[in-house]
Amino acid sequence: MIPVALAALLWGLGGALAGRFMREIPPEALIPLRFLLSFLLLLPLVLRRPPRPEERPRLLRVGLALSGAQAFYYLAIHTTTVATGIFLQYLAPALLTLYALLRGEKLPLRALLGVALALLGAYVLVVGGKGLSGSPLGVAFGLLSALSFALYAAFSHGLKTPPLVSLGVATGVGSLLSLPFLLYNLEKALALTPGQWGAVAYLVVFGTVVPFGLFLLGVRTLPARTATLVAMLEPLSGALFAWPLAGEPLRPEAFLGGAMILLGVGLNRR
Repeated sequence: MIPVALAALLWGLGGALAGRFMREIPPEALIPLRFLLSFLLLLPLVLRRPPRPEERPRLLRVGLALSGAQAFYYLAIHTTTVATGIFLQYLAPALLTLYALLRGEKLPLRALLGVALALLGAYVLVVGGKGLSGSPLGVAFGLLSALSFALYAAFSHGLKTPPLVSLGVATGVGSLLSLPFLLYNLEKALALTPGQWGAVAYLVVFGTVVPFGLFLLGVRTLPARTATLVAMLEPLSGALFAWPLAGEPLRPEAFLGGAMILLGVGLNRR
C-alpha cells in the first residue's frame, strides 16, 4: 500500500506544479512528449530485461489502458472542468467494487462503506459547492478515463515483469498511439522555452516514471480495487501542495473531504 500512497503524493505534487509552471504548454504537445520521453528513458531497461513472452500480451493491454486513462482524462478536463475530470476518473474504485460484487465476491460492509466515504470525500474536496459541470460528451470522457484507470490497475495486478520494465512497454504503446499527434504538433513542441522543457522533464521523471513505477510495484500484490482507492490520496495531496506552491488557499471543505478519503482508505486496509 505504501508504494501506491507515495505515487499518489507525487501525482498530487505534479498537479500542483502543473498549475504553476505548465499552463502555457499545449496539451496536444505535452501528452505525446510525456509518453515518448518516458519510453526513451525506460528503453534501456526494457532491452536489458525484456518481459517474459507469456506476459507480453497482457503488457500490451496495460499500455492500451494507460493510454486511454491519460487521453480520456485530458479530454474530460478540456471539455468539462478540471474538478469534474478528476472526480470522474476516481470513480475507478467504485467500478472495480461493482465488478467484484457482480462476480459474487463477498466484500465486508466496512470495505463498501470505505469506498462510499472516499468517493464522497473526493467530491467534497475536488468539486465542493460548485457541482459537476460540463457537456454529456465531457462526462462520457471522464467515465471512460475511470474505466481505463480501473483496467490499468486490474491488468497490472500480479505482473511478474519488473515495474519499470512494464511501464517502459506501456509508455511505448502510448508513444506509438500518440506519435501522429506529436508529428502534427511538432512545431508547437519545438517552440517550447527552456523553462517549459524543464517542466516537461519534471513531469516525465517525477510525474510519470517514478509514480507510475511505484503504482505498478504496489499493485503487484495489492488488489486493483484497493490500489485505485489508495490513489485517491492524489487530490488530497494536490490540495495540500497547491497551498504553498500555487498560492491556492486551503478551503474548510478540503479538510472534511480529505478526512473522509483517509477514513475510506483506512477501512479498506488489507
